[in-house]
Amino acid sequence: MIRNLARRAAGLAAGLMLLAGAAAADSATSAFAALSAQREPAIWTIDKPNGTTITLFGSVHLLPDGDGWRTKALARAYDKADVIVLETDLATMQDPALQAYLAKHALNPPGVTLSTLLTPEQKDTVSKGAAAAGLSLAAMEGFRPWFAALQLSVAYAVSQGFSPEAGVDKRIESDGKADGKAFDYFEKAREQLDLFIELDEEAQIDFLVLGAEELLERPDELKTLIDAWQRGDVAGIDEMMNRGLADAPEVSKALLADRNARWAQKIQDFYMKDRNSYLIVVGAGHLAGEASVQAMLREAGIEVEGP
Repeated sequence: MIRNLARRAAGLAAGLMLLAGAAAADSATSAFAALSAQREPAIWTIDKPNGTTITLFGSVHLLPDGDGWRTKALARAYDKADVIVLETDLATMQDPALQAYLAKHALNPPGVTLSTLLTPEQKDTVSKGAAAAGLSLAAMEGFRPWFAALQLSVAYAVSQGFSPEAGVDKRIESDGKADGKAFDYFEKAREQLDLFIELDEEAQIDFLVLGAEELLERPDELKTLIDAWQRGDVAGIDEMMNRGLADAPEVSKALLADRNARWAQKIQDFYMKDRNSYLIVVGAGHLAGEASVQAMLREAGIEVEGP
């Protein structure tokens, strides 16, 4: 289960690590070229009764450089959209109060280091994972396990040529602001931080250790996931990102089902009832599986065109 949590967390981590200073890798372009040549990510459309539309598109928050994911269907939806909806407004992460909140919950209290929380075996695994990501355990000693796990996840992705700056939502947000589009957001940045902060210490340590194991044992997992996304393989995305969470229903509920339900309800209560056309861009895992946003909308009687 925690392995799948680590995969899902990498997406949220991409935004949070912008605050922590993760840098883009120079090898991004070559990494993108190595991915699937068949690029047609899945897209869903709702035709509203008044003639406007709602389009849902799955984001990968960490990508190599390049725009091969910009399909004709996405371009049409973008052009038509009056409002672009993203998970959260990452610009608010620069708010001093939120930075202070992050520092309070990301750092260990005085006298506690990351190593003191780990068994010798766990420490060895994390140390090897950190080295594979171009980090050191010493550099992470001050971090609580959840924050160390995110650092490790994103640092490894960046070392492989992936960058938060190249992520779908980041690119669309930049374009939308330049084009004068209106924006809305499903969550506040603090709400996303709290998804990790509120994990108990044992879960945080499992998250860190198994995340390190994952990058050591399956170093190409992120490339496999992105390849599935590029090919529009929604079942493959669900398998890699969501299904393992079934072993921990409380985590699955908080991280996936509850959030998707809130988003689907907002679509029903607000976006379906006005005259705006919307382009909704959220992590691809939220648009895959039985608990996906579009599955919940369909259960509510809304016709959603797409896979």
